[in-house]
Amino acid sequence: MVSSSGWPTPAVWWFRNDRLVDNSSTVMSPAPHSATAPGATGTSPGSPGVAHVTNELVIPSLGRSDLHSQLTCQAANNNRSLPLATTVHVDMNFRPLDVRVLGASQPLSAGRRYDLLCQSSGSRPPASVTWWKNGQRLERTKETTSSDGNTTTSTLSMVATKDDAGKFLTCKSENPILSTEPLEDTWTLEIQYVPEAILILGTSLNPDNIREGSDVYFDCKVSAVPPVYKVEWRHNGRPLAHNIQAGVIVSNQSLVLQGVSRTSAGNYTCVGYNSEGDGESEPFYLNVLYSPTCAPNQTRVHGVAKQEKANISCTVEANPPEVHFRWTFNNSADTVDVAAAHIGRGLTAPRTSTLTYTPNTELDYGTLLCWATNRIGSQRHPCVFHIIAAGHPDPVHNCSISNASLHSFAVRCSEGFNGGLPQAFLLEVKEAESQRLRANVTSLRAPRFEVAGLEPGLSYHATVIAFNQKGRSDGVVLTASTVRLPERQLTVEKERPRPGFRFTPMMSVLVGVVSALFIVAVVVSVVLRFQCTGRREGGSGEGEEEGGEEGGKTDAGDGTNTDSDEKNPDIIPQANAASYFLPLEPEEQEFLRKRQHISTIETQSPARLQSPGSFAGYCTLRNGMPLQDLNNIGSKPKMKPVEGGVPYPQCTLPRQHWPSYSGMASVGGPGSTMTMGRMPQGPPPGPHAMYPGGMMVAHHPMESPLPMGLRGHAAMPPHPMSLPPLPSETSSYSSSPPLPPPPSATLLEEEPDSPDTPLMVAKRESTV
Repeated sequence: MVSSSGWPTPAVWWFRNDRLVDNSSTVMSPAPHSATAPGATGTSPGSPGVAHVTNELVIPSLGRSDLHSQLTCQAANNNRSLPLATTVHVDMNFRPLDVRVLGASQPLSAGRRYDLLCQSSGSRPPASVTWWKNGQRLERTKETTSSDGNTTTSTLSMVATKDDAGKFLTCKSENPILSTEPLEDTWTLEIQYVPEAILILGTSLNPDNIREGSDVYFDCKVSAVPPVYKVEWRHNGRPLAHNIQAGVIVSNQSLVLQGVSRTSAGNYTCVGYNSEGDGESEPFYLNVLYSPTCAPNQTRVHGVAKQEKANISCTVEANPPEVHFRWTFNNSADTVDVAAAHIGRGLTAPRTSTLTYTPNTELDYGTLLCWATNRIGSQRHPCVFHIIAAGHPDPVHNCSISNASLHSFAVRCSEGFNGGLPQAFLLEVKEAESQRLRANVTSLRAPRFEVAGLEPGLSYHATVIAFNQKGRSDGVVLTASTVRLPERQLTVEKERPRPGFRFTPMMSVLVGVVSALFIVAVVVSVVLRFQCTGRREGGSGEGEEEGGEEGGKTDAGDGTNTDSDEKNPDIIPQANAASYFLPLEPEEQEFLRKRQHISTIETQSPARLQSPGSFAGYCTLRNGMPLQDLNNIGSKPKMKPVEGGVPYPQCTLPRQHWPSYSGMASVGGPGSTMTMGRMPQGPPPGPHAMYPGGMMVAHHPMESPLPMGLRGHAAMPPHPMSLPPLPSETSSYSSSPPLPPPPSATLLEEEPDSPDTPLMVAKRESTV
């Protein structure tokens, strides 16, 4: 910068972004004849007599940091005025710093569109980015620049193909203003694609001459990136599985078909699988040649009337389809070849032959045989057609009604024999009550009908009939009904029933628990009831059994039976009582007669049943025998002999049946006495024996309180109804003094009959 104005001489400075970088200046001498008067303000540069001051700033190398920097030159010669200044703005151009392809080195899938990005930065002005593939520039690109202009992004849209595999994709960046080499980034393309399969027939096979029974094999060549992990074989679009028994062998990428048949013909393909998908080869059609065979689903029975012309068609399956036909007729008499004049051939169906046949007599009904031949061979089994006399068809069977609705229903049946002629089917629908015809439907193919336009809620009779040219079959009648219309029920709001009581889960559990407890209680009660009943029946059964055994036996010593006892076992019989003792006086007999109705209760208490030598239990007075002797009849002797030779029973009556006073009865024979009654406490006056229950039995060999006429008889106690209650067994002998025994004569006196006497009580209550 040069400054030439001002006095005194000015100073010149350089500032860079307001920072002093150079303050050196050079004063240049004024030009000749130049003068300036003192106080002059100065003249323009170059004027004569004016001095020049110069300061030159030299920047050896500009860098990217110098972009947009400000260089300011100031000149001043005093402190009062503002310095003069001028500023220079630095603007620069740069080449790109870098360029790169984003997402490089990843594989691409063939057939898919990709948007590839290339980014370049550091160029001023923005760089120009281009795409190249194997040296050929790609045009379909789009560039965008960042807001600061420093970064440029280019987008390439491309569809990868298998042919792009291994090619080089390059992105170049350059500054068009600067003459510099462009920067570039290169990417080697890796393309993945679905498998490409090619199916090849075995080299030794001729595809035009593969016959039934031949072995065929295929090879599958697959090209794929990444490699395939599975190869599948398909026949007519269906996968083929390895099955040696069926003659299908799959081995890696090879297929072997053993003994092919006509069903093996068709399109074969192989499919390769990898991560990109599955690729199927072009189909290879396997053409299997075979001799003619009879086609299925042909009419095998033809009904023909005499003098009626019939056209019999014979269709075969053959490959190649060029075949030659011949016909033969067979009946019970002979086999005849049919003349060629009667044989025709279809123009549109080369594998079909039509025979015109007319039966004239009964012998013309029989069987027609059709044979065909092609270049592979002749037909092994002919097509058989039966010619019969035509008739009406058989009725249909297996009929059913379905899809019934308000106005329609469907009928389905199975057809019967057609009578040798094409048949059709007829359905007639009539109302069940009025027999009015409501529908008439005909079906030409199968007995399947749909009937509509009916009234709801009615019953119908559906009749199915088969017919042909010869007549009708018998009708099959079905009963069908249409659905009734729904009934309308109007309910007043007030009369609508309220919702019933609903059980909650807790209530259900409670009811279940109560029911279970009730059932358990019932079961326990029933079990206890059965146990008690069993015990009672067991006890009574034993008693009855023992009683039956004993009652059926008779005393062999005295010849007395027990028939009267069975009729009234609790009454003491007169005869039996007297049979054991001495003859009685009339007054003694009267005494016993009055007391024979008094009953006693026998007991089997273990406390009172003792061994034969001690205590015999209660005496029932049945036939004058104690209970123990009755129970043991048959095993023990009934009577125990005593010293005098007179038998007597050893027994005691129940002590609760005796009166309050202590009575005593003696039974004995010569030299012995048995005493029964309640004995006083204390030692007895003579020889004695104490038995359970407080009973004392004393033997007095020389004395007897009873008269001789009553010896051997036990005195009868008063009836228990007239006796006062006895004290308890534990205190009866300790609290009251014993009473002296009354004289024997007291027991023998007869008392007058009165309602209060024990005898009268015994008469009112004879048994217990």
